[in-house]
Amino acid sequence: MTVVAVWLVVIAIVLFGLTLHRALVFWLNRGVHPPVRDGTDLLLSGVLPGIALVGGLATALGAIHLLRIEVVLLLAAIFMIWRRNDVLAIFIDLRNLAVMGEQATAKGNPFPLLASVAFIGLACVISVTALFPAGSADVWAFQIPLAQSIVSHGGFVTPQIDSNFYGNIPLFFNVLFACPLLFVDHWLGSGLLNAAIFLGFLLLLTSCAHRWRAAGLLLVFFLIAFQPFFTPGAAVPLTDLPRSCFSVAAVLYLWRYLETFRPSEIVSCALLLGGAVGGKYTELQMVGLIGLALLPSIYQGKLSFSLFMTCLAAFLGLAGYWYTKNLVLLGNPIYPFIFGHPGLSDEWMADYTLELGRAFDPVNRGFTTDLTTRQGWHDFFFILHHWFLDHRRYAIVALILIIGALITSFRRIIVLVATTAAMFIIWYAVMFNHIRWATPAYLLYFSTAYISASLIAEKIAASRAAHSGGFLFETSARLRAARRAITGHLFTFGVVLVAFVIFSLPAAKFIYRPRGQPYSWMEQGVMDVLVGRQKLDDFLGAQREGYIVYRYIAANDLRTVFQPFDTGSTLYAAAYTGGRDQGWLLPPYVFPETEGDANAFIRRNNIHYFIRVTEKRELLADRIGAAKFASAEKIISRMLPESTLLLKDGFGWELYRFDGILPATSPSPQDALDRHLAR
Repeated sequence: MTVVAVWLVVIAIVLFGLTLHRALVFWLNRGVHPPVRDGTDLLLSGVLPGIALVGGLATALGAIHLLRIEVVLLLAAIFMIWRRNDVLAIFIDLRNLAVMGEQATAKGNPFPLLASVAFIGLACVISVTALFPAGSADVWAFQIPLAQSIVSHGGFVTPQIDSNFYGNIPLFFNVLFACPLLFVDHWLGSGLLNAAIFLGFLLLLTSCAHRWRAAGLLLVFFLIAFQPFFTPGAAVPLTDLPRSCFSVAAVLYLWRYLETFRPSEIVSCALLLGGAVGGKYTELQMVGLIGLALLPSIYQGKLSFSLFMTCLAAFLGLAGYWYTKNLVLLGNPIYPFIFGHPGLSDEWMADYTLELGRAFDPVNRGFTTDLTTRQGWHDFFFILHHWFLDHRRYAIVALILIIGALITSFRRIIVLVATTAAMFIIWYAVMFNHIRWATPAYLLYFSTAYISASLIAEKIAASRAAHSGGFLFETSARLRAARRAITGHLFTFGVVLVAFVIFSLPAAKFIYRPRGQPYSWMEQGVMDVLVGRQKLDDFLGAQREGYIVYRYIAANDLRTVFQPFDTGSTLYAAAYTGGRDQGWLLPPYVFPETEGDANAFIRRNNIHYFIRVTEKRELLADRIGAAKFASAEKIISRMLPESTLLLKDGFGWELYRFDGILPATSPSPQDALDRHLAR
């Protein structure tokens, strides 16, 4: 039921955003005929700009501490009533889209049905996988706490959380993550809003095709959704995928503007660019790239001054707050880089800068990123091939499509190709830390491939029309018409059956021979949950270390638990129990200050439970430090003889209740200090 409730909230947010975007489009395109390509295009392309507008409005409310449920509901109700005709038009466009799909299917076109099934199926799978708490500590250390902090404060404070770095960087996507949390206090809200951004991007990319959008959606799924690089992170509330979707969507809207020169296209580009820059400093690169691509239009006078100022206002409306706040409060608009880092030590910044400037994996630190040398370019092309193309059929198909478009429609595709190449070069030369930092470049690569396929299809259609009088073209057209007239429904059934077998056969085989995952983008064991063979709790208990123990602690409200062996214990305990930390666990960095302080430490911290780990002990000692490991072992050894085993999981974790009574001893220096402060 939580999933249904969250999806209802997310759909309401998307509907509100679509209404905002529709009103903006018709206002910007007044005097342009036609103002939009069609209702379907406006519906498919409006999800991401709509979400961006919602984020901009939420940022404005948060800046004055009015991001509260009563204020949001009041403003949304007033606007939706005022723009009720736009709301009605959105539902009419939805109905028309469904009717067109039904009519096309009735005429023997199977693609609308297949596209609908694929889209709904992907949304359902993402909804199920969203229930799996993320395995990344960043989600529970930063992203969810930031969103919860925004909700609890009704807006923004400085720093937003207890971290000078993460509490002061741009937080546009955390504002978006906070929007569903206003209504459903569960981390699932942030995850499914992230999923809505990803699905909205797929729809936007599909709308860029002038013809065959249903078949185009299937191609988009083949290039992007069905491969393991993007989809696994769709419902994980991290900022890498959503800011990549916003950044690439800005480039797509730039391409649409250069195709049509409608004002709404370039303003939507500015909105999405503002959202991307408001989410991460690295997207400032896109400002320069899009600016370079617009220079010819500005020079030729096609981009008027008033439209440029509108774009600037849209961009600053979404990105400006974060940079202005840091400039005013910290003296550095891109805190903590370049201009200073108050609150962070020089040593911390030196270590962080070193970490950013070199490959995360030591194996990759031998590559040269200096592109002023021949070796640098050699290593660059090796990385492109080895990381992004080698043994990846999706990427090879995409490369073939891009080369085909460069041959057939060079002037229309060169902007996208050049931007993609520039993004890969910037990533390698400046940000060659991890492959995930190349997500925007790789996503734009596949988006360029899809638009290339669309342009090639247009070229073929134009060629057929130009040679319509030829004998071969006329004969081919008659044969196709006869086939549709006689076997249209049979053809539809055949295509649907073949597609169903292709995509479902791996799952069907898995039911009878469960030796591995049928789809490469699925985590090991996910298919067991989807087919009902295993319950979600059982899956997480078998796959996630500590899940059973932390769930038991929360269910029984045990306090206080000593768990020194998991450096992210408080984060994961909260993750596995709805995203809230109720103070069950002693923070993992709390240790006795002196060698013989075990009794005083236990008493001072009111320890009644503890976790003992019997496996991977050498790894744990290396992770937390040999001295801390030895200290933790001494404390546990002191309690173990007088304790009762409550629970044991499959990873060697044991939960004990301490039943002993500590002898009265002279107070430790820390006890004396605590009592003095209490007085």
